[in-house]
Amino acid sequence: MESTIEIRWSGDPSKIKRAIQSIEPDDPDAFNVDFIHHESSIEAIITVKATSLSTAKATADDILACLGAATVAGDVLED
Repeated sequence: MESTIEIRWSGDPSKIKRAIQSIEPDDPDAFNVDFIHHESSIEAIITVKATSLSTAKATADDILACLGAATVAGDVLED
């Protein structure tokens, strides 16, 4: 049975795109990213599909941890 987890992240377009670009090379087959452009922000929709819920959750957890680290690193570099 396939499991799907969707992560949505809205905010500053440059920060979100930079963070997403930093994690895409890790495992391009593990997730898909789509963007919705709003007036002054962007929404990233990250879709994780896996053969089991535990695998999907582990992948989503990894993605969130990496996005968090990439965001903090980007903020430090900007300062």
